[in-house]
Amino acid sequence: MNRNFWPVLVLALLPLSVLAATASDAELGKGPIHIAADQLRGQNKPVQEAIYSGNVVMQQGDLIIHAAQLTIHANAGKVEKAVATGNPVSFTMSSAQRHGYGQELSYEPGSGRIVLTGDAHLWQGKNEVTGNQVIYLLQSQQTEVTASPGGRVRSVFYPAKDDKSKP
Repeated sequence: MNRNFWPVLVLALLPLSVLAATASDAELGKGPIHIAADQLRGQNKPVQEAIYSGNVVMQQGDLIIHAAQLTIHANAGKVEKAVATGNPVSFTMSSAQRHGYGQELSYEPGSGRIVLTGDAHLWQGKNEVTGNQVIYLLQSQQTEVTASPGGRVRSVFYPAKDDKSKP
């Protein structure tokens, strides 16, 4: 291939990568939910509920949850809430560069709300916040952290590196 063609190809593909990043942000908390586990026990009446146990992995888009047990609460076949427990339960979201863990995680796909409770930690890159409860909203990327009674919320923020090559 002609060497002069590569810069043109890279410039032509650049807008596609920007659109892909924007599309992935818009689809946080959307799309099919995939679950793998060692065991499943479910019921449709009196409530729609499924309990997955043993090495549970739930994925929706780039949101991935790992837990010992996951209970899905549904209504008319639509997942309203997923409650994961573990020691700890964890989640990752590569598009938002976030990951976290706690003793329990509650996820509401419709609102994109994640609630970590019990020694909850949330990272964005190297920056970290901890408390008894961390609420994270996927769409707006807002965070609320509360401490245990008598405890305190803790944060560690690393300054952005300055680019010394700029005048």
